[in-house]
Formats: sequence, structure tokens, C-alpha cells
Amino acid sequence: MYDRMLVAVDASPDSPDDSLARTTQFATMAGASVHLLHVTRGHLGARDITAGAGFGVDPVEDDVDVRDRQVVQDAVDRLASAGIEVHGELVGATEHDIADVIVQRAEELAVDLIVLGYQHHRGSTVAEHVIRRRPHCSILLARPPESHRGRR
Repeated sequence: MYDRMLVAVDASPDSPDDSLARTTQFATMAGASVHLLHVTRGHLGARDITAGAGFGVDPVEDDVDVRDRQVVQDAVDRLASAGIEVHGELVGATEHDIADVIVQRAEELAVDLIVLGYQHHRGSTVAEHVIRRRPHCSILLARPPESHRGRR
């Protein structure tokens, strides 16, 4: 059913979301491979992060926040340690292009499912714009954590 998943990850320090736990469960149940995507604010080229290869994340440009690289690397390591085939990617885009980048990468990777964590739909329009683009795959909006349910 879902062989390939694209999971948008966020490096915001205030993000209460833990969609990786749900991604791990879902990918394990479905036997899916996972492509993690973090869209940085800026204009960077895409760089691949490979689990278990010892390469880590190469600095792409001086303006890439260390936190961005570390969030993706930690997520790749976490999913890989659960036995999931995982790849991570940093892509730069302006704030209003994030949804376009997510849908474009989903199409290029021919994924079956896009997972958007709570941070992508809690008062932002990223999820709304992804949905409006009508990608060829399913979209899963992760529910907010217990501590944020009922808040706006």
C-alpha cells in the first residue's frame, strides 16, 4: 500500500511535534522506505544524507544552521536504528515555496504518502498549500501532541 513515504521534518526549536515516532510505527507496519525532507530558509542545493554510511551531513553553505543539519541527521539515525530504509535531504527555499518543494520532491521520488507533522499545519499554510496542489499520493497530517490539543 505505502512503499515510499516522504516525511517533512522541522528544525524549529518550538516545534512540539514528534511525528518521527508515528513515522517509525507506520513505516515498520507498512514495510516502507522513508525519505526525510527538511526545507531550510534560504537558497541551498539539495544534499543527500545516508544512514549508516558514515558520511553524516556535509556543510552545504555557511548560512545553513547547524541545528537544521543536526535535526535531519538525528532523524535519519533514529529511523535507521529502527531498521527502516531512510534517506534525508536538506533543500533550501523561501518561506512561501515550502509547499511547492514538498510536492515537487514527492513527485520526483514517486512516493505513496506525504507525512506533514503538526508544525506544518499549526497556523501555517504549508499543509493547506500541499493539499491544494493535489499531489498524486496520499497526505497524512499528524495530530498535535497531547499538550497542544485544543489550542489554536
